[in-house]
Amino acid sequence: LDNVVREARSMLEQGAKEIWLLGQNVNSYQAGSAGFYELLDAVSQLEGLRRLRFTSPHPNDWNNRLSDLMAERKTICNHLHLPVQAGSNRILDLMRRRHTIEQFLDKVRYMRDINPSIEISTDLIVGFPSETEEEFARTLRVMEEVRFSQVFAFKYSPRPGTRAAAMEDDVPRAVKEERLARVLEVQERITREQLAALTGSTQEVLIDGAHLRQQGVMNGRTEGFRPVSVPGVDIEVGDLMDVRITGFRNHWLEAERLAGVSASA
Repeated sequence: LDNVVREARSMLEQGAKEIWLLGQNVNSYQAGSAGFYELLDAVSQLEGLRRLRFTSPHPNDWNNRLSDLMAERKTICNHLHLPVQAGSNRILDLMRRRHTIEQFLDKVRYMRDINPSIEISTDLIVGFPSETEEEFARTLRVMEEVRFSQVFAFKYSPRPGTRAAAMEDDVPRAVKEERLARVLEVQERITREQLAALTGSTQEVLIDGAHLRQQGVMNGRTEGFRPVSVPGVDIEVGDLMDVRITGFRNHWLEAERLAGVSASA
């Protein structure tokens, strides 16, 4: 833990504003007596830190104590990527996910109860071996309940060395493609509704690059990891500013700088 904190502190001293904790099942971190809670707690209190993110946690190792810390600590971004993968307990068991959909939803409901504005993204696989139409429909129902901010969805394909690779890949390709299209259609509707709801709101944006097509426009991210375009020839990478969301194009929010609010270098 001390090594991670020391590296993060060094980055902040060099001008970094946002730190990412990155790991495979990052919340299963353990160093001596320190677990992920202790790591997140320590890094989130570093002087000069404006934003802290982490990816990707595993639902099995997520708990309400971590949700409480996220809600309480202003430096921890209000965004969580929590891979659900499927809505069927039988499929989750075949995937060796070792959690049920009920457990996943209980954790999400607790997070939303204490922090209603949290943005939650996820990963989904459709067409896993032996997945039925009813089991796929459960995935759609999970999407409707949770209303993820973003979904990374994939058609199943065998991966060498995995347990699933020894199973019969018995869901036809056309069915996989049709299910993937339905997932994307549902998520597209949810995303449009969420972006429309954000229109008119004030958001803090960290600028991370120039717009590729529009001169004099910069791109950044909200605390909830929504991409935003902000016009301004004096805006620079690393600026942190308050903006008003004026609309959206595709999955990108569009914004204007609030009058009297200057960029923070």
